[in-house]
Amino acid sequence: MKKHRDHSGKKIGVIIEHWLFNVIFASLTVALIGFVLVQAAYRRYYSFNLVEDSVEDAYNHIAESFLNFEKRDMPDLVDMIESSLPDYEEDEIDDLLRRGVEMNSAVLSEFNIVNDKGIITNSSNPDNIRYDIHSDRQFAEFLCLLSGTEFYSQDLQGIPNYDSVIIHRYGAPFKRRDGFFQIGVSKEVYDRLMREYAKDTARNRNIGLDGFLIVCDKTGSIIGSTNDMFEGETFPYVDILPENTGDMVTAKLKFSDQDYYSAALTEESFCIIGCYPYKEAMRAGLIDILMVLVMNIVIAVFIFIALSRLLKKEVVVGVESLNGSLSKITDGDLDEKADFRNSLEFNQLSDGINCTVDRLKELIKEAEERIDAELAIAAKIQTSFIPNKFPAFPDRDEFELFAKMVPAKEVGGDFYDFFLVDDDHLALVIADVSGKGIPAAMFMVMSKDKIHHSVMKYCTDVAAAITEVNMELIKENGAGLFVTVWLGVVTLSTGHVDYVDAGHEYPAICRAGGKFTVDEDVHSGPVAALKRMTFDAGSFDLKPGDTLYLYTDGVTEANDPDGEMFRAARMIDALNIDTGASVEEIDANVRRTIDEYVKDAPQFDDTTTLIFRYKGV
Repeated sequence: MKKHRDHSGKKIGVIIEHWLFNVIFASLTVALIGFVLVQAAYRRYYSFNLVEDSVEDAYNHIAESFLNFEKRDMPDLVDMIESSLPDYEEDEIDDLLRRGVEMNSAVLSEFNIVNDKGIITNSSNPDNIRYDIHSDRQFAEFLCLLSGTEFYSQDLQGIPNYDSVIIHRYGAPFKRRDGFFQIGVSKEVYDRLMREYAKDTARNRNIGLDGFLIVCDKTGSIIGSTNDMFEGETFPYVDILPENTGDMVTAKLKFSDQDYYSAALTEESFCIIGCYPYKEAMRAGLIDILMVLVMNIVIAVFIFIALSRLLKKEVVVGVESLNGSLSKITDGDLDEKADFRNSLEFNQLSDGINCTVDRLKELIKEAEERIDAELAIAAKIQTSFIPNKFPAFPDRDEFELFAKMVPAKEVGGDFYDFFLVDDDHLALVIADVSGKGIPAAMFMVMSKDKIHHSVMKYCTDVAAAITEVNMELIKENGAGLFVTVWLGVVTLSTGHVDYVDAGHEYPAICRAGGKFTVDEDVHSGPVAALKRMTFDAGSFDLKPGDTLYLYTDGVTEANDPDGEMFRAARMIDALNIDTGASVEEIDANVRRTIDEYVKDAPQFDDTTTLIFRYKGV
């Protein structure tokens, strides 16, 4: 019994609310996913930037602290030296400078006094005395102290004529005499001082809440770290440390089973590594996500309520009314009138429905009369084109043959054919035209006729025969239909079969005394589908007592009441009920099994079969 849908206003309103909810929920989900992806990328970018900035800031603080130390102490040292010089003879000044270096060897390695001509007049290093600093580009940089610069410092560099000796120099001008005073610090002293400043800097710095700094030498031995947490340990990822001074690298590292964003900077005497916990970064990102989620939910709820009320007020009532009228019309009540007129659009829609129904009633009456006449004629024409008298060749005892077609409508697209090409060759054809009804039946008649004429022309050259049929049907195929074809030509004197399977179902073969099995033969594409289609021929031999079963997909795709298909396995079981029976009885066994399977379900497709048993000569 047909069930009527409940077209009450409540159900339509619920549908609209569900639709709105799904759209808003989907939009919210997409937006949230997009935000999460962007947030994750941003957090990664932010975290690496944070550790890079922290490492650079720490290094700048170390360098600035060292420079401030030099600038802070330099004026007093220059003043002391300048005040002491008048108390010493010229040849005693060098000795004074050497003693000064020895007394302060922990923080400096060399003293030089340079006159206003740029000549080193006195030095703790005898090799430097009388050296003209104009002659060396590095030394010449200090000439700025003769033109008003109060302090100048130079990075570690080699000394003239001794490039293997690395030294750091800085200087300041004298205040009461011409020239300037220059101090040199060896690389060993410089490195030790810088490491001490680096250790102090790292000890008092955090990155975020739980991040930290590590200072190590280039072998990985840790010099200092935040809160001395890694004092005396070895940095386990020495291989990631940059090789070149001033280079910075970033990576994700693992300490104590925790992941960290890290950045490492290499300098002459140490490396600084910054580490920021992955969990801390994700925790900050999660807070942002939760805030956005709450805001989006509040906005989504507001939009949902507002749109739901608006749609119900302006649309749902009219849709419900017209839907109720349409339900009655679709259920067969063509006397129902749509009458909802609270707006111009609904006025036009109501009038349009009523006019359409009136015209529909006229067309239905005309179509019924026309279709009845056309179907009757088409069915008669189709039946006349298909051989249906059996035995088909009563005077031939080399074979048995039976075929049957039951269309799903009054006329169908399946067909079969069999005919003698000559006394020793029998053609077997079974085909399935795409589509149903009158167009398929007309295409079937045309296909059957062209196949017959082509086979009579080419006989066992079945590939050439089907190729010619394909070309002719393509020319006359204005409806865009195609047909699957199984064509075989049996040489009756030998049982040899030449065939073409153009997109059709695989045949089933039963060898004498055996069982039916599906033969997965050589396959090609369907006929009239493509102009340049290539069709491959195949062949096999039948022995006396062998049986060939051909069928269309209406057999294997017959549906039971639950929509489950019959399939090839059940067809084979039905064929094997009695393989020794006559060909007509074997076909009847299959059709009876299909009927029992589908029960009262409507026929899904045309069911067409052709069964051939070779007896031999």
